[in-house]
Amino acid sequence: MLTGLGVALAGACGPAAGRAAGGAAAKLAAAPMAGVATRWKNRKTRQALAGITYDALCPHLTPESAKQIAELLESPDFQSIALSVATQVYANAGAKNEKKELDSTLERLRQLVTLRVLDADITAEVAQAIWNALLEKVISHVETVKASDTFSPESRASMLKIAACYAAADAKTADQLSTLDSLVSYHDFEVQLADQIKNLHSTMRLPHAGTTRKVPYSKLFVEPKLRSATKKNESHNAHVSDLDEVIANNHRVVILGDPGGGKSTLSLKLAYDIARSSFPASTARIPLLFVLRDYVEAFRASKDSMVTFLESICRNPYNVEPPEGAIEYLLSSGRALVIFDGLDELTDTSLRRKVTEFVESFVYRYPSVPVLVTSRRVGYNEAPLDDSLFTAVTLAELSDSQVATYAEKWFSLDQSVERKRRAELAAAFVRESQFVADLRKNPLMLSLMCGIYASEHYIPSNRPDLYQKCAQLLFERWDKQRGISIPLPFNAHVRQALNALALRMYSDPKAQNGLTRARLVAFMTEFLVEKRFDDEAVAEDAANQFVDFCTGRAWVLTDMGSDTQQNLYAFTHRTFLEYFTATQLVRKHYTPEKLFDVLHGRISSQEWEVVAQLSLQILSQNVDDGGDDFLDLVLSAIQDTDSLSQKINLTSFAARSLGFMVPRPKIIQNICEQAVFLSLDSISDSAFNFEPIALLMECSPENLELVSKNLKEVLRLSVARYPENDKALLMALFFHELASYKIAYASPLSASSMEVWSEVKSDLRGDLAPLISRHYESAFWAARLGAVSGDVSMATLFERLGTSQLWAFHTSYWAAAIPAFLLHASFNEGNNFIDPADFFGLTASDECVRALTELLPAAPCPWVSGTELPDHILMPILRVCDGPVAGKSGRLKEGSILMFLPIAELVMARPGVARRRQSNQIYAPTRTGGRMRRVVLKWARARVHPEERPSALATLRGLNFSPDVAEFITRWIKGDIDTARSSSLGSDPEKASDNAPI
Repeated sequence: MLTGLGVALAGACGPAAGRAAGGAAAKLAAAPMAGVATRWKNRKTRQALAGITYDALCPHLTPESAKQIAELLESPDFQSIALSVATQVYANAGAKNEKKELDSTLERLRQLVTLRVLDADITAEVAQAIWNALLEKVISHVETVKASDTFSPESRASMLKIAACYAAADAKTADQLSTLDSLVSYHDFEVQLADQIKNLHSTMRLPHAGTTRKVPYSKLFVEPKLRSATKKNESHNAHVSDLDEVIANNHRVVILGDPGGGKSTLSLKLAYDIARSSFPASTARIPLLFVLRDYVEAFRASKDSMVTFLESICRNPYNVEPPEGAIEYLLSSGRALVIFDGLDELTDTSLRRKVTEFVESFVYRYPSVPVLVTSRRVGYNEAPLDDSLFTAVTLAELSDSQVATYAEKWFSLDQSVERKRRAELAAAFVRESQFVADLRKNPLMLSLMCGIYASEHYIPSNRPDLYQKCAQLLFERWDKQRGISIPLPFNAHVRQALNALALRMYSDPKAQNGLTRARLVAFMTEFLVEKRFDDEAVAEDAANQFVDFCTGRAWVLTDMGSDTQQNLYAFTHRTFLEYFTATQLVRKHYTPEKLFDVLHGRISSQEWEVVAQLSLQILSQNVDDGGDDFLDLVLSAIQDTDSLSQKINLTSFAARSLGFMVPRPKIIQNICEQAVFLSLDSISDSAFNFEPIALLMECSPENLELVSKNLKEVLRLSVARYPENDKALLMALFFHELASYKIAYASPLSASSMEVWSEVKSDLRGDLAPLISRHYESAFWAARLGAVSGDVSMATLFERLGTSQLWAFHTSYWAAAIPAFLLHASFNEGNNFIDPADFFGLTASDECVRALTELLPAAPCPWVSGTELPDHILMPILRVCDGPVAGKSGRLKEGSILMFLPIAELVMARPGVARRRQSNQIYAPTRTGGRMRRVVLKWARARVHPEERPSALATLRGLNFSPDVAEFITRWIKGDIDTARSSSLGSDPEKASDNAPI
C-alpha cells in the first residue's frame, strides 16, 4: 500500500516507466512495435526526458535523491528490468505462478534502488512506487503487443522458457546485489573498459597494397543497410533498415553476409560507437566483442564458461582487470552488449553446432543481455541459431550511391595520387567499373578494385582474377614501382610458400586464429628445405626474412596480437586465406577428379563453400573444360548419395556455380533436373527445401537464358512424369513463390532477371493451368482454385475435403504458394493479399463466399481447429482483414462474417483473454463502430460472459442478417455451438488450465 508520497512518486516516475515499458514491448514484438522504440532512442531526447523526471521528483524529494532516481530510471539496469517484466507478463498472463516469478524481479529492483538511491529512509517506498508505475505501463503495452500478436508457436514456447529464465536470472542478480555495499567499483571498471575499447577500435584498416595504415571510421566507413526479409520479386531496396533500427527493435540479432561483406568491420564499428556512447539505439554501455575463431580449442574442450571467456578478453587485448563479479553484473544488468563475431569461421559443422548451442545456452542464462552474432549466409542454415530467440537480417549489397561514396572516400586517402586528381580518379573508377557492378557491390571487392585501379587503371572481371592481381601487385610490382628490392633469396617460391601456408592454416581450425612466429618460421623452414635450400640453417634464416617481408602487407599476413608468449600471425582477411588455400588445392590436385575427391565431403556438408567455389573458378581458368568436368562429378555424386540433405547441398553448390561460370548446356540442364526433382522429393506435409531452385534463379546474366529455358522444360517434364502427383503441378505453377519462401539469406533479383522469371511463370501457367482439374478430388489447393474460378462448387469441395482447410495458412505444403481462402472473405477494401493479375481466375470468388451462407451453418461443428489457425496468426488475421461490415451486403456479408467466427472464438480461448476487463477495447470492445474485428470479438466474449449477451445480440440484430444466419450466430453467441476446436484447450476457455501455453 503506497502512502501519499508513494503515490506522488509513482506519478512522477510514470513517464520514465512508460518509456522503459515501450522499449521493452518493442523488443518483445520486434517490427510491429518499432515506432515505440525508435521514438526514444535519440540520446539528447533521453537526456531531456531525464531532466523532466528530475523536475517532477524535486517537489517530493531532495535534489540529490531526485537526481539519483532520474538516473536510475534512464539506466540500462532499469531498461533490463522492464524487459524482464514485459516478457514475464506476456508469457505468464493468467498463470498461477505469475506473481511468484515477478517477486524475484521486484526484489532485484529493490536491491538496485538500495544501491543507487543513498537515502535509506525512502528506498523501500521509492522501489515500490517505481514498481507500481512500471507494472501498470508494462501491462498496457503488453495488451497492445497481444493485439498485434505475430508470434509463432515456436516463438511462444521459447518465450515461456525465456520468461522462466528471466525470473531465475533476476533472483540471482538480486542475490548478487544484496552482497554489495556499492556499485562504484563496477562502474569505474566499466568506464576504464569503455575507454580501452574506444581507444583500440577507433580506426579501421585502409585496404591498400603495401600499407598497414589505419584511418578514422569517418574517413572511409559507409553505413551498411540490412535486409530483414527477401522476396524474389522485390527490388534490391525492399525491406532495408539501418543497424540502429534493427538493434533498437530486436534484443538478439544475427547478421548474415557474404565473404568480404563487412560483417567484422561492422562489429568493430558498433563496439567503438557503444564504447563512446554514440549508439543511442542500444541502452548498453559496454560492448564485449567475442571473436569465435579465437576460442576453437576451448569450445572443443568445453572447459570454460562465457564469464571466464569475457574476463580473459578484458585482460587481453584491453589490459583491464575486471573486479570479482563485474562481468556477471554487466551481463545480468543489461549494461553489456555481447558480439559473437564469425560463426561461419568455425569450418567444422559439428563444432559450429556445438557453438550455436553454447550461444543459445548463454542467452537462456543471461536473458537481459542484448546479443549480436555475425555469420556468412552460405552454410549458416547447417547450424542456425534458434529463430525464436534471434532475428536474422542480411547485409544488403552496396547500392550505386554507396559505391560512389566509398570510392570517393577511398581515393581521397590514396597518398600515391596527387590530391587534385583524386576526385577525378574516383569518378573515373565508378564510371569504368559499371561493367562489373555485381562485383563492386561487395565492400572488400570494391576496396581491392580501388587499389588495383589506382595502381594500374585496370578493373578485374571476376574474383579469382581480382585476387590474382592483388597478389601480383604486391609481390611483383608494388615494391618495385617504389624502387624497393625484395630482400628474399627465394623470390620464385614466395607464392608457392604462401599457398602452402594457407592450406596448412585453413585445414587446421586452431591455426586459422593465427600461428606464432616460431610455428610460422618452422613451417616455412620445412617448406624451403624441400623446395630451395639443402642447409636448414640457411632455410631458417630465409624463413625469418619471409615473415618480416609479409607481415604488415595489407593483403597478406598481419600481426593479430599475441597469446601468452609471443605474437600470432594470420592472413589479414579470411577471404585471402581462402583464395590462397584454393590456389594450393588446385596446384596439388590439378585434375577435376583429384580436386573433387578432396572437396566432395566438404561440399556435401556445406563446408569450405568459398574455398570450393574459388577452387572451381581457378580450375576453370587453368584447365580446359576443368570446371565443366568438376560439375559433372558433382552431379554424378548426387546419384551415389543416400542423404537427401547432402544431395540438396551438392545440387545447391552446382546451382550457385552458375553465378560465376558458364558451363556446357548439358550441365545446366542436369543441374536444373536435379534442382527440380530434389525439391520435389523434399516436399512433405508442411515442409520443403527449394534452395536449389532459388539459387538457379540467381544465376549470372550469361546463364539466364539457358537456365530459364531448362528450368521451364524440367518443371513441365516433372508434371508429365508424375501426372498423379499434385505437388509436381503445384511446384511448376508456383515455383516462383515457393523458391522465395523462408529463404532470408537469398539475394534479391535484378530487374532483368525478374522480368525473365515472370515470363517463365506466365508461360508455365498458361500451359499447365488446365491440368489443375486432375486434382480437384484429392488436393485442397486444386479444388480451392477450381472453386474460385467457377469449376468446382463449394458444396462439392465441402463433401470431398471438409471445411478445415478453408482457414489453413502455414500448416500445408501449398500454403506458401496459394493465399488462404479466408482472405476472400476480408472486409478490408485495401486488402491486396490476392492479386488477380498473379492468381488464377477469381471470377467466382464472391460466389464461393456467398455459398458459405448455406453451407457453413449446415456443416458439422467445429469447422476448424487450432492446427489450421495457430495462436500467433489469430489477431493479425483479424487486423489485416478488418473493415466496415457495411462494406459488403446480402449473402456476401453473411458468408464473410461466418468465416471470422472461429478466429474470434480461438482468440477468446487463449488463457486470460476472456477474463480481461470489459473496458479493454482490444479484446472486449463495447463499441464496435461497425468494424468486423470488434463485432466478432464482442460476440465471442459474450460466449463466456452471459451478462454481455444482450448487447452482443443487439449488435447482431442491427446487421439485418437473414433469419437462418442470425439464428446460427445467436446460438453461437449463447455457447450452444463451437465453430473451432483449440489445439491445446477444451471448449470452455474459463475452465482452461492457467498453465496452458499462450
